[in-house]
Amino acid sequence: MENDLVQVLKPLEIMLREPITLASGATSDFYMDVKKAYGHPKALNMIAERLWERMDKRATCIATAGYGGLSPATVISSRHNLNLTLVRDEPKKHGRGGWIDGYVPNEQDKVVLVDDVFTTGGSLRKLIKILEPTKAEIIGVYVVVKRGEGNLSVPLTYLLTPEEFL
Repeated sequence: MENDLVQVLKPLEIMLREPITLASGATSDFYMDVKKAYGHPKALNMIAERLWERMDKRATCIATAGYGGLSPATVISSRHNLNLTLVRDEPKKHGRGGWIDGYVPNEQDKVVLVDDVFTTGGSLRKLIKILEPTKAEIIGVYVVVKRGEGNLSVPLTYLLTPEEFL
């Protein structure tokens, strides 16, 4: 599907063949460490551009949580003039508190979500729930690697699967 992207990512060894506990608590015999690629400008820029190519161009805002989607979302936001929403894993307990840093979307916004790996969709469902009170329309989720199955209330688009690294 994205053979040239795989060729850039393979030498970075983002697929680790070892037993690992996933964020969901499940165990797996391999781990997709996409964040490792973010330390390499060529890989990061290629990931960001490929995600952008597939994104719904009606988007006015790009949102992400944790570190998984932070780097590509920031690159895409900056290059394509999209507002950037950063959602915390836990609400901030200092300052004004809250879940959201950066741009706070509103009912006029069409938001796309970015993450590194989709396994069960749990973290993305949490992100969607946190953004619900803003009344923004979430129009799509974009991830680098889809490694599992899960249900989301919005369309999911991905660049790669683990099988492409074997």
